Amino acid sequence: MSGLSRKVKRLQRKNSQSHIFLLFLLLLIVLGISFVGRIYAIAPVKIMDASMTPKFKEQSTHWMCKLPQCLAQVKDQDVVWLMLKSGETMVRRVLAMPGDTIEITDKGRVRTPHRNFTWKGEDAFIQSKTIYIPKAGDTLYFDKLNEVEQDYILTYLHTHGEKIAVKSTLWQGDREINIDRVGATKIANRQVSLKEVDFLPWQDRYLIELQIRQAEPGNAPIKIKRELFRLKPAKLELNPPPSASADSTDSDSVKTDSIKVALANSSKSAKTDTTQTDTTKKDSAVATAPAKEEPEQYLDEPLNKIVIEEDCYYLTCLKGSNCSDSREMGYFTHKDIIGLYMEWPDRIKDRVIIPAKNFLDKSIEYILSLLAPEETEKAEEK
Repeated sequence: MSGLSRKVKRLQRKNSQSHIFLLFLLLLIVLGISFVGRIYAIAPVKIMDASMTPKFKEQSTHWMCKLPQCLAQVKDQDVVWLMLKSGETMVRRVLAMPGDTIEITDKGRVRTPHRNFTWKGEDAFIQSKTIYIPKAGDTLYFDKLNEVEQDYILTYLHTHGEKIAVKSTLWQGDREINIDRVGATKIANRQVSLKEVDFLPWQDRYLIELQIRQAEPGNAPIKIKRELFRLKPAKLELNPPPSASADSTDSDSVKTDSIKVALANSSKSAKTDTTQTDTTKKDSAVATAPAKEEPEQYLDEPLNKIVIEEDCYYLTCLKGSNCSDSREMGYFTHKDIIGLYMEWPDRIKDRVIIPAKNFLDKSIEYILSLLAPEETEKAEEK
């Protein structure tokens, strides 16, 4: 009898409101933890192209860890999730770490401090280059960098909000020649403009140098050299305050005229009564009007010394051609990395979920095959 009473009490507890509320509260806690983990810890990422084949197939979904502990453990050959300045995301592999020096040859041979391999289909490097991957605190000198590194540094400065300008000069050995010779060259059957040569990718500048060398007499190499400048910030020159000897009437007049000058663009119909007001307006217009002089006159001294503020990484696709990565976009910084690929969910999927699904499908097919003769006999009887 005591055993039966215990069973009755247990059933009553299970059906009681407090027990149901407890289960509901437990379910809410589990859902809350899952939601927080989904938002702040892990995220499913869908691969939208074939840039990471064969390891990551197009339209496949993989899980990325977004925790700071994961992002602090990025190492060579890891697969990371990136956020570009445009807001787009992509998945790429770490080829080189901060402080590494790598070499990529025109034959697709890659040498890093960690490994050497042949990159099949690599077609971005038409000339062998050695590249240093800067780390936070490094000081780089622009004139000491090769063409590829200069392109990457220009991209780095641009993404960090630096307003810079580039001035190109053309050299034959140690002798400077007229930069206008660039205008006689072609890239992809298109005439090269002098306005674009400053920011052309290094591959195009290399082809321009080859064309000029073929046309110029002598054996000295042709080189396009670049100087980097930081643009001066725009400054507004204000009118000086009135002198202490001026009477109150003159002071009020100067204040009124200053206000008119400040609102000159919006109140063009305002009129002045004195010659001093007209002079003040003209001076203010000269101070605030857009400059019409050559851009070089608005540049500081050449910017040669560059201090790197963040750790940089060299991130690449798994495929060698027609893919946007560090070869085209330059260095990626640690702040660009928003997730680290987690391999264990894919392992569980490959070793447990997919085999279980295949077993279930085969079981269903087998059961249907056993039932098929009975269904055939019933159909014949009808």
